[in-house]
Amino acid sequence: MLCLALEILVGLFILGVLAVAIFISMRGDCEMIFDAKKRGELVVDSVSEDRLDFSCLLPVSNPGKEEGTIIDTYMRIYLPDEQYDDLLLRGKVNFEGRLREDDYFECLLFPEGWKKNLVLRFEAYPRHGKTLKEALGNVPDVEVAFYADCRGRKDLFTKKVFFTLTSEELRALVK
Repeated sequence: MLCLALEILVGLFILGVLAVAIFISMRGDCEMIFDAKKRGELVVDSVSEDRLDFSCLLPVSNPGKEEGTIIDTYMRIYLPDEQYDDLLLRGKVNFEGRLREDDYFECLLFPEGWKKNLVLRFEAYPRHGKTLKEALGNVPDVEVAFYADCRGRKDLFTKKVFFTLTSEELRALVK
């Protein structure tokens, strides 16, 4: 009798584990979308003789079926000295309303269906004795790769999107 009760309990436990596994597999995962095509306009945050700070918004959404986590983000700015050495361009990423002055990205849980904006912040420094206007006067289009390390139910994954800071946009910042 005791053996039969134990077998029934083990069978119910296995059925419960299978039911939970099926529910989880049917539920899905997060789906992080960083929409570079809808990147906002460049906006001047501050300007001085030797530095220009500007930013734009990058929409991010999770239309998936589960909460996700954006663990880390960063930008790779493709403006090497071999292409154009009169301007040094650096970038930071933060969530809108949660700007930080250090280079740290504060990770955030991103519930299903949520839409937010990331703030892409840029710092431009003229070099070789040029003024900002001179340095930006001949700047080429600048390609930027945006990376985000995310996590959902499954393994860590990296999203990568590209966008361009056009020379016209950059020049317009110092007119």
